[in-house]
Amino acid sequence: MTNGNFPKIIAVVKGNGMGLGLVEYSKFLVNNGIDFLAVANLEEALALRQAGIQEEILMLTPIAKEKEMERLIENEITLTISSKEQIEIAEKIAQSQEKDAKAHIKIDTGFGRYGFLSTNLNDILESFKMCDALKITGTYTHFAKPINEKLTKKQFERFLDVIEFLKKEGQNLGLLHCSESTAFLKYNSMNLNAIRIGSLFQGRTLIDVPDLVKIGQVKSSIQEIKNVPKGYNISYGNMYHTKKETKIAIIPVGYMDGLNMKKARDIFSFQENILSVGIEIKKFFKDNRLKVLINDKKYNIIGRIGMYHAVIDITGSDVSLKDEVILDIPPMHVNSMIRREYI
Repeated sequence: MTNGNFPKIIAVVKGNGMGLGLVEYSKFLVNNGIDFLAVANLEEALALRQAGIQEEILMLTPIAKEKEMERLIENEITLTISSKEQIEIAEKIAQSQEKDAKAHIKIDTGFGRYGFLSTNLNDILESFKMCDALKITGTYTHFAKPINEKLTKKQFERFLDVIEFLKKEGQNLGLLHCSESTAFLKYNSMNLNAIRIGSLFQGRTLIDVPDLVKIGQVKSSIQEIKNVPKGYNISYGNMYHTKKETKIAIIPVGYMDGLNMKKARDIFSFQENILSVGIEIKKFFKDNRLKVLINDKKYNIIGRIGMYHAVIDITGSDVSLKDEVILDIPPMHVNSMIRREYI
């Protein structure tokens, strides 16, 4: 998808469509003009092809197993290549199948995971020259912490050095991309001619964007309502006791469904640890209890959350069994077994 000088959008649908349902979400994106998707594993790639999606699909994870690579090339999935060994395997398969295979070359500029080290320029050049049946249609890198401007600029400069070197050597690099959702919003000069967008489509980002709306909410029902006396235990661990006679509602949603699942912080510096402590202190003075929405009113979850159930304090309300319960759970945290509906 291109619009003038706007970079091509590679929509990242890994992790069950970023939690929104792999096939359904991908079809929604395709129907709205996206013609390039990205996944993280073989199963995701094949599921999209089996669902009839013909648009280009980039496999973000490099594959070294010959049988898996055969299936990717058979299904015209664009590979990510990060080693000479992978090129050798891909060349062998492409030649045996008598068809071109496509790949994006991954450059490690400081993430420390997949990719050719950006400092090994001759090794990268040699890898490009090894490709014959394997056609290079893109070159990219991945930022370790895009919210960190100094680190991200350093990685970007390393990537540009590799690009400049390869171009001087007459290599065709294809699409150039390094920005994901956060970097796309924060660093306009780094967008190059393609961007990888995932969480931004959900309305979730580390950058404050006015009018950006979160999408995706979990809807549930009430299974039981009853009154319990003062001092009554609620849920596991005997950790929560009612302070007065309380009216409670039990809903069939628990931590296995994604309720109160939190992404662990990556905190490595002294400054970040200090910041984290400050955040926790601020939380102490706020009402940070988990809440649900029933009839446009918020109610507190009380007691420990179970695997598949939670208890809501609905004291003083006219909430009934027929009422719908709405929970704000990030789509990526929601159990993949829960049905996704598009409206």
